[in-house]
Amino acid sequence: MLSHPTLPAIAREKIEQDPRNTLSTMASLTDEQKQVLAKQLADGASIADIQRVVNDEFKVGMTYMEVRFLIDDLDLEIPEPEVPVEEEEAVPEPVEGVHVELDKIKRPGAAMSGEVRFSDGENAVWYIDENGRLGLDPATEAYQPSEQDVQEFQTKLRTLLQGPQI
Repeated sequence: MLSHPTLPAIAREKIEQDPRNTLSTMASLTDEQKQVLAKQLADGASIADIQRVVNDEFKVGMTYMEVRFLIDDLDLEIPEPEVPVEEEEAVPEPVEGVHVELDKIKRPGAAMSGEVRFSDGENAVWYIDENGRLGLDPATEAYQPSEQDVQEFQTKLRTLLQGPQI
């Protein structure tokens, strides 16, 4: 295979002259424009907001990714979005007895499935697999219903699956 000795130089020249190149775009921005971008970022502007400014006000067409690279090249910090502080998880309110429901559409891998709410207010998904084994997937990890709730659940589930008695 023949190699052309000037190919890398030509490729490098094309990249440097490409108006979409972040480095050439950064060089074409004035110090005043760079300060405007820094101020807007400090005020909480998003990358999309900065892109609008660069495209509309500075009349320099840049993609979102190119704006992201420009921000990095200018050593500007993108403010982290404020994450709302979560309040403590609400403790489920106790209900009277156990309430069992059958899903209208069975869950994948289950012959039958549904939901159960225990007397202490905890919820779980129940399912019967193709081998007839009953499984319980509680919403709260490591939750164990009381023995009385388990017996009431099994009784109500049996009644629900047998259907209405005539």
